[in-house]
Amino acid sequence: MDGPGVIAPPHAKIRVEGVVKTYAADRAVARTTALQDVSLHLGEGELVCLLGPSGCGKSTVLNLIAGFERPEFGAVTVDGRPVERPGPDRAVVFQQPQLFPWLNVLDNVTFGPRMAGVPAARYREDAARYLRLVGLTGFERHAPYELSGGMRQRVALARAWIANPAVLLMDEPFAALDAQTRLTMQELLLDLRRATGTTILFVTHDIDEALFLADRVLVMTARPGRIKAEVAVPRAAVRDFDSLFDDPAMAQRRHDLVALVREEARKAAPQPHPETP
Repeated sequence: MDGPGVIAPPHAKIRVEGVVKTYAADRAVARTTALQDVSLHLGEGELVCLLGPSGCGKSTVLNLIAGFERPEFGAVTVDGRPVERPGPDRAVVFQQPQLFPWLNVLDNVTFGPRMAGVPAARYREDAARYLRLVGLTGFERHAPYELSGGMRQRVALARAWIANPAVLLMDEPFAALDAQTRLTMQELLLDLRRATGTTILFVTHDIDEALFLADRVLVMTARPGRIKAEVAVPRAAVRDFDSLFDDPAMAQRRHDLVALVREEARKAAPQPHPETP
């Protein structure tokens, strides 16, 4: 387990360096610091999970890389270029699929290419490929309301990947799913990652999910968020969730992550006020 001072290699795909992000509530005099001196990196093709207690700034890190927000201090770069706004090189998958309810599955998946003026002959083949990869062949004409929650999230994945992004940013995308569907989606994500080689930052609060998916797990502190620790996860060619923690080394990593996250969760929990006589 490494500390937060890990130096980004020169070939890093994503770099976040010394980032500070604050927010001001309505009529608030003082600003709230969400992130304080956050530095992290992702290598080409890596899947890194960002783990930490609620409110620690995980989603804020993702939003900065996506270009939805800008930091007060520090730098965020992708392929050496500063991130100043959203771009087609970075796709985002949210906790809720956010599909257009008036469009069918195929039109939802192809919405981006169609709006960009890509000829149908180019995106139709890609759409068929990704719908096949996510197991939705035959559902092209279905409306979102006709699909289960897991199926809607499969549509969101296909829609994100059809643009062939260099980076996929995922903000707790499976948190709202039942346990079995969630595991199926995790396995699907690993299959898609192997098929595409996409660089993925995956925000989660679930330790087992992080260990199952990630090459590395970055643990954040309670607000103001910092990178507290980095845990490398040995990656087999194919992961089996049922036997994942039979490996003593993986069981130890889980133990370490539980201790790290629990410590920060306790710091983030509201403190009881002492009773006054």
